[in-house]
Amino acid sequence: MEIALLIGLISTPILGQVFSWLQAGNDVPVMGGVIHKEFEIFPGSHPNTAASAICNLLRDCIFSLMLWHFYKVFKDIRAGVVFSQQQIKRISISGWCFIVLSIYSIISNMFLSLLQSPEENRQYYFQVDNLIYTPIGIGLVILSYVLQLATEIKEEQELVI
Repeated sequence: MEIALLIGLISTPILGQVFSWLQAGNDVPVMGGVIHKEFEIFPGSHPNTAASAICNLLRDCIFSLMLWHFYKVFKDIRAGVVFSQQQIKRISISGWCFIVLSIYSIISNMFLSLLQSPEENRQYYFQVDNLIYTPIGIGLVILSYVLQLATEIKEEQELVI
């Protein structure tokens, strides 16, 4: 599990930048399928590769931070450290990363679509799919709070005994 998280941690920003800078035309053929270039769905749009690359890099950094914390969580669980303040903090940070990723994706989609749409016909869009990260993030933040309470109760019971 840790190896898969490390591979994702390293490859996500690299692949994001490769797809941002090296795409030609409106789509990129990959293994018999097509990856559509982001924010070029409007007729007459003017692609801004630099802005798209910067937005993708920031999104990928948030995602990599989240993967790094998951890597540390699973590594510590494998080492036998389950209920610690550091674990709870990592789970909470991962939850907040999910929430920030959702909000950032919506804002960057709207920004890039406005930036790249024709001046005479300004249009913006965002993907509702980006909202799926919010409940996951809220769930992780709630889980970290529950683990915090469980750790405090466990410490109180150890003091009583």
